[in-house]
Amino acid sequence: GDAQGQGGPVKEIRQMQVSPWLLQAIIATLLIIPAWMMPAYLERNFQIRSDVFVVWYYLGVTITTASMVGVSTPSQLFPSGKMVGGILLFGLVVGGTANMLIFRSVAGAPNPGLPVAITNGAAVGIFLLAFLLSRLLPEQFGSVEADWQSFVGVIFTVVGVALILIR
Repeated sequence: GDAQGQGGPVKEIRQMQVSPWLLQAIIATLLIIPAWMMPAYLERNFQIRSDVFVVWYYLGVTITTASMVGVSTPSQLFPSGKMVGGILLFGLVVGGTANMLIFRSVAGAPNPGLPVAITNGAAVGIFLLAFLLSRLLPEQFGSVEADWQSFVGVIFTVVGVALILIR
């Protein structure tokens, strides 16, 4: 840096451009922390089961999401009956089951962060599957970046989940 303290690492940090997806992920992470804390808190202090919390929580999520979608025509929100039905079925079977199980496990775990850390291991599967599908079916899945630094981060995630499971 220069003698006036204007250069060096501090200047580099100030000039960094944060990608919109990264900023969104950081904000979402900060916002989701209380959501993961609520089930155990409500169950212990107000005898509200995590299942009941999930129902009202996701109703709120649905209302907020619907208001923020930013569609200008109904056909954008309802592309076709078949597609909407398929997405709803997927949400009912996969999303509903996964969310009920994770919120139940958060409420019953010795520390609510443990089940969240384990389920965040899904990022490993997403990372690897996205890379594989982008190579096998590029027309449907587009290109996916996967450099060695990202792969090392994925390995750390696997190690972290393994440490939680073997404790």
